[in-house]
Amino acid sequence: MGLARQVVRRKLYSVRLPPLPMEKLYERLASAVRSPYAEVRIESGKAYIEIVGTAAQIRESWARLKEAVASLWELYRLQQSGEASVETIAREAGRTFPPEALVEALRLRGYEARLSEDKSTISTNAPADVVVEMARGIAEVVDELRFRIRGTAAKRLVAAAAVGLGVDSETVIEYAKRMRILEETEEGLVLREEWRRALRKLSVMLKASQQGAGSAGEL
Repeated sequence: MGLARQVVRRKLYSVRLPPLPMEKLYERLASAVRSPYAEVRIESGKAYIEIVGTAAQIRESWARLKEAVASLWELYRLQQSGEASVETIAREAGRTFPPEALVEALRLRGYEARLSEDKSTISTNAPADVVVEMARGIAEVVDELRFRIRGTAAKRLVAAAAVGLGVDSETVIEYAKRMRILEETEEGLVLREEWRRALRKLSVMLKASQQGAGSAGEL
């Protein structure tokens, strides 16, 4: 009986959109709607969204749509100015990740990168697709290390080195153990020094090994 009393309504909203690929715009807006029926039309930089449902469904859909549009503008800001919230990058990557590791990995890749003091925003001159791809890679490495390495700093170290230098995590771990940066204990591998300082030392050795392998291949 309660459901029978719910009134189905129709509401039309319009909102300005950033100049991103049409496919991404439609996908993001459509996934935000929480009602039995909605129609999305994009014309001249604006989206026209007609939502049909109960008042609660329309309210929820509109709230989610506003969040989706805000994240699209954040993505556009990353493309244009090299700055975006960590939350936006995580949404694009489909995974959460340690932002400090991403910043260090970008630097190892040769880009400029900086994390805001409150750790909410990343600024970089790297292309947006590279930022998202590397964030996803870091999340995957951290997942792999979950039961093998103790401590978040140690996981950041290995993930940043692996993704930043394009080396598999096993190679990073082997070099870190040889250099006594990581130490084997009964509970797993633990970091023996401050992770950024350790990353600088480790990256020098890994880069040297890559250059050596490249020179050998040329002979």
